[in-house]
Amino acid sequence: MKKRTFTASALSIVSMLLASCGGAKDPAMIAGERQAKSEEILNERKQKGALIMTRFIYPGLFGPIRCLADIRLRKLVAGAPDETTPPVDLGTPARWLLPEQAKPADMKGDFLNPVPDAKDYERAFQPIAPGTYVVTHARCQMSSPNGTTTLEAGGDHGGLFSYISALAGASTITIGEGQIVDAGYFRVQGTRDHPVVVGQEASSAEREVMKEVIPGAYSSITFKKFGE
Repeated sequence: MKKRTFTASALSIVSMLLASCGGAKDPAMIAGERQAKSEEILNERKQKGALIMTRFIYPGLFGPIRCLADIRLRKLVAGAPDETTPPVDLGTPARWLLPEQAKPADMKGDFLNPVPDAKDYERAFQPIAPGTYVVTHARCQMSSPNGTTTLEAGGDHGGLFSYISALAGASTITIGEGQIVDAGYFRVQGTRDHPVVVGQEASSAEREVMKEVIPGAYSSITFKKFGE
């Protein structure tokens, strides 16, 4: 009897541990985390006066592809990139919906359906000083079965042959004082010698996800695109 009791207790403990690690979170805990991350986003804009986030899309053969990317922004001064003030290096988030995707019924997401949560958005919005900026360099990395492919546009990367020049197309964006800017989708098209930036606002499905997972910050977000 003691052996059976011990075995049952052990199984119960293992079940509790598994539930705590991989089981569903308590709804109250989820709501609390979402509110906390919303407040963090609102507070973080105080660092430099505003926040910005964007998503990098590569126009693949069978549709848009997510890119982990770095986008270098420089303030516009008299119509040209400011070469004296340090640039803003904007990293893109890892999890977000592609423009044509609908809001998923299961908000947990998985590898093939990377649904952002409150933590993802809190990390994605980055402090930036108000002003008008222009893109001078963009670097995108894509993973495939054959390895990692890196694509670059612009020459403002700090290397031996670095040069500072604005990318063509919709490469500017204006950030207002106190704004939390969702800059939508950032694309680079054209050729290697003449890259052209194309901007697009965040989809309605992405906005629905944001409204659900960061409800306290959602009403303060300004949705716009590069070129505005």
